[in-house]
Amino acid sequence: QLLVIMKFLLALSAVLAINTATAEWTCDDCNAVVNTLGAYLSSGESIPNQVDILLAEVCPQVEDVDGCVNGLPAFWTKIANVLWPGYYAPEATWMCAQEGLCGAPATRTITCEECNEGIMATIEQINSEEFVSGIVDALSGDGFCGTVEDPELCATTIAVLIPLALPALAGAFDAEGGAIICNRAIPDTCPALN
Repeated sequence: QLLVIMKFLLALSAVLAINTATAEWTCDDCNAVVNTLGAYLSSGESIPNQVDILLAEVCPQVEDVDGCVNGLPAFWTKIANVLWPGYYAPEATWMCAQEGLCGAPATRTITCEECNEGIMATIEQINSEEFVSGIVDALSGDGFCGTVEDPELCATTIAVLIPLALPALAGAFDAEGGAIICNRAIPDTCPALN
């Protein structure tokens, strides 16, 4: 079950798009799912699984495979602890703080299908050229690479790593993992798994 959750959450690197697919969600639903994703993806439970996916999928594609294999685990841990909480931030306009979503609460509950559709929409959004470019720019700047010993090397690495890493993590998504996350966020959303 942990592997399933890992696969799903790694791909979740996209809860951003909850906004495009979830006009029927309540503000509380959105906040619960987004907070759960951000917390899980930056946890000691999830990051090692993300690293395993990236070692298998990303390192073989780069020029210095050995350097990638040796340096990626520690580097990705630092990235994940900045990326996921920053992306899965309920107060962000690309998440829950969008017009109509965190306004007046709805009178119905979210379904398992709607929760999974919202997660899938976030995965599509985070893999869009606009978001990949924005993430590369943000991590390459003073807030992340500006805090390390070699900011130039960091920025060069980010420019290669992020466009390869996000699709690799998204490819690990599966509906069962999505249902597990939905149930963690909003108990009994996907009752078949309980």
